[in-house]
Amino acid sequence: MTDKSPVLISVVVPTLNRPEPLARALDSLSAQRLPEGLGTEVVVIDNSRDGSARGTVDACIARNRLPIVYVLAPVPGVANARNAGVRAAQGRWIAFLDDDEEASPGWLACHVATLQATGADASFGPVVAKAEAGQLTPAFAAYFSRQLGRSDRADITDLSALLGTNNSVFDRGRCLDKAEVFDTSLNEVGGEDSLLLRQLADSGRRFAWTPGAEVIEWVPPKRMNWAYVRRRRFLSGQIRTFVHHKLMPPRWASVALWMGVGAAQAALEFAKAAIFLSFDRERAEIARSKAWGGLGKLFWGERFRPKLYGSGLVS
Repeated sequence: MTDKSPVLISVVVPTLNRPEPLARALDSLSAQRLPEGLGTEVVVIDNSRDGSARGTVDACIARNRLPIVYVLAPVPGVANARNAGVRAAQGRWIAFLDDDEEASPGWLACHVATLQATGADASFGPVVAKAEAGQLTPAFAAYFSRQLGRSDRADITDLSALLGTNNSVFDRGRCLDKAEVFDTSLNEVGGEDSLLLRQLADSGRRFAWTPGAEVIEWVPPKRMNWAYVRRRRFLSGQIRTFVHHKLMPPRWASVALWMGVGAAQAALEFAKAAIFLSFDRERAEIARSKAWGGLGKLFWGERFRPKLYGSGLVS
């Protein structure tokens, strides 16, 4: 160790009623191989009303001696939870890991190396989907995964619409310097991270790709069905459009563009689904899910948005 205090990176893990996945995520953080001069803290944001994650956190502290800050944020909402994590975090860098993800041992070290080498404001890594039980077909795995096909440390600011806070590290001072960086009007539907990334990109912040910073997303059986995929595709399509409406001032030309794209996408993919249905059910379902994504781009208004977080359904 040097005589300097280590640079601190805070890992924010929002959670809601997922004790076993949370324990797995925290164990993966305890196994991080950190370079000299880098310290870490884990900030668990329990978004339940009754503090149900407290026992899981205490058990992990006892098992791994992991430095964990536990914060109860009982007001439901995904943006509320992320904002509470940012407020509680003390690090120069703030990482986000979902409670159903498992970080590889070099996860943090790879992200920090990219940020230091490139001067980027945020780093993002790949997400590899695996089934908690049984096999995850390639069609489902593609939906739950994130692979961009860019080189190590490449600038991916132009791909901000394909990114999310899952598996990310931000320079706090340049990206997360407000009390509420995530828009709480999106508490129940999500998309708060997509909006933030759009705002950051528009303000000149740069994003880098770190393929070595891999995480696994463990997919439970209840998500491995086409009804779930269609619902999430619909919401993803909505986010693609309404992010431009949420900007200040709203970008109506972009809203109109994406609505047009959505209408064309829905028409084309529903037609493909009808053709495939008689001889290839999986390809038909893939096309249907893409069509629902198109419908989401078209019907993006608040009354059409499914409530998947907070007081709505847990995603």
